[in-house]
Amino acid sequence: MSVLRSGIKIALSVLFSLVFFLIFNINIAGTAEVLTRDRLDCLYPAHLRYDLFYDGRLTDENIVYLKSIPHSEALRTLNVLRGDSKGNLMLDRFAERIEGATMLVRLLGVEAYAVSGKPSHPFTDVPEWAAPYIGYLYQNGFAKGIGNNQFGSRQYMDEKSYLAFLLRVLGYSEEDGDFSWDTVGKTAIKVGLLESGEETYIDRFIKRERMSQLTWRAMFLNHKFYGKPLLVCLYEQGKVRRDNLSMLFAKNKNRLIDLWYANLSKLEEAFLRHDEKIELSLSHTQVENDYLKYLEYTLERVQLSTGVYTRGFFTKLWQQGNNYSLVVYPRYQNTASRDEKLRLMIDRIVSEIMSPYMTDYEKVKAAHDYVINMIEYDSRYRNNSALDALESGYGVCSAYSELMALILNSAGVPCRIVRGYADVSHAWNMVSIDGKLYHVDATWDDLGTYGGEQLIRYDYLNLPDAEMEKEHRWEKNDYPACTSTEHNYFVKNNLLAKNSEDVIAIIAQAVENRQNSVTLKYAGNDADKLMIHKIINDVNSRLALELGYRISHYVYTRNDTYLTYCIFSIDYEPVGYVD
Repeated sequence: MSVLRSGIKIALSVLFSLVFFLIFNINIAGTAEVLTRDRLDCLYPAHLRYDLFYDGRLTDENIVYLKSIPHSEALRTLNVLRGDSKGNLMLDRFAERIEGATMLVRLLGVEAYAVSGKPSHPFTDVPEWAAPYIGYLYQNGFAKGIGNNQFGSRQYMDEKSYLAFLLRVLGYSEEDGDFSWDTVGKTAIKVGLLESGEETYIDRFIKRERMSQLTWRAMFLNHKFYGKPLLVCLYEQGKVRRDNLSMLFAKNKNRLIDLWYANLSKLEEAFLRHDEKIELSLSHTQVENDYLKYLEYTLERVQLSTGVYTRGFFTKLWQQGNNYSLVVYPRYQNTASRDEKLRLMIDRIVSEIMSPYMTDYEKVKAAHDYVINMIEYDSRYRNNSALDALESGYGVCSAYSELMALILNSAGVPCRIVRGYADVSHAWNMVSIDGKLYHVDATWDDLGTYGGEQLIRYDYLNLPDAEMEKEHRWEKNDYPACTSTEHNYFVKNNLLAKNSEDVIAIIAQAVENRQNSVTLKYAGNDADKLMIHKIINDVNSRLALELGYRISHYVYTRNDTYLTYCIFSIDYEPVGYVD
């Protein structure tokens, strides 16, 4: 046995500081939940998910994953492509017209309906077993004959004819002028059935393998009328069975990430024991496909499920014949006793700031506010971890994001740390609220103190990618897309002002409630003309006599990137009374 390779991965800051106590059966004041792997999967892109189809929805990321599955494997799983009695798909054989027709009926999910209904057709050369299939296609305008009441059942099918079938399935028709026999190739390129140059060969007979390839390609093209991929349309209509589709997402030996996730249980047990040396068996496929990167993905999962995280790790890879052994040496962030101390501290925090009746949005905001109130940002301190920050009260972005992840995952809200850049290396969080994903940056929402008062803004609470990427950068292939604005702080609390009157109304409401701070976001086109001091004077003049008090002092900040305003340290003074 000899050393084949060694890799050293020592992070400058905490590696994958995703600290979640998932395996602990936490039940503090009824507020905490155990986050299972499938709930955490929403925080990962399709190619890194443990279970892609966990909630039965065909998301954009699920579609991307499905497209990567070999067409023959996918169609056999969906019961569209069938073989002989021995399971041979006969992909090298030319397809007969009758085979193309039956395959389309199965693709449309109407085989049982066609067989039971026995729709009629005018063709005299269709065998009895195939009559329901041909009848269905004929009655619904998907298939035509070759003339003289002949379907050409046993004739080999050319690719052009099959493309015409698929175009009709996608909602295009000759009657509506979408295409003609002469323009099948051109139309197929336009809608995405063919790649440029492939039209040259469409007059040739089509093999079953090519028929399978084109069929699977069609599943991801938008239907003309529904504006959704054909696969989504068929699934939503119940014509693609969920149990069949689920099988496509089931872990199998061909999916690289699943080869690595097979080690999760062993690694979790080792991390909980704080083992200093962990040996894994790898396949040749794993070794030859960026094994250090996939090890990082896997160790991130381990930290999610154990709450034991590291400063980094180094490895040694050994080969003996065709077998490989990877030895991992973790550099744990804390000792076992200090990890237990951290767990107890998080339990206490969750019990203090969460209640059984809080929504996930309220939990995210509570954690956001707690972290900002708890930690004072100070880069002079080498406090990169949550435990260091909790003990000292000081920390940097990695401490903020780790503590957010600890609290929220312990409270049952899926939360992950995003590592990227914002001028310099930076860390923030990604959270799932009601199944929708958002960015949260507690570090940047910490304005420090003013007059002894902790200042908190909400500019970076629950942002979509489109907003976050204005100032932050991250490797998007490693994270799922955040597209929702539903739970954005300003949207959720009706603090989005479209004009100056909206601004006046928001501030007036704060004054009526005698709030000492208010934040809002301006969505108008004249932000440069918005004068906060003038608006405050306007609010005072409108409400002072009615309320008996007015604003006497305030401080405000403006975020020029997002046009948000944070008005804080608001003081009031009496103005007399009106009879």
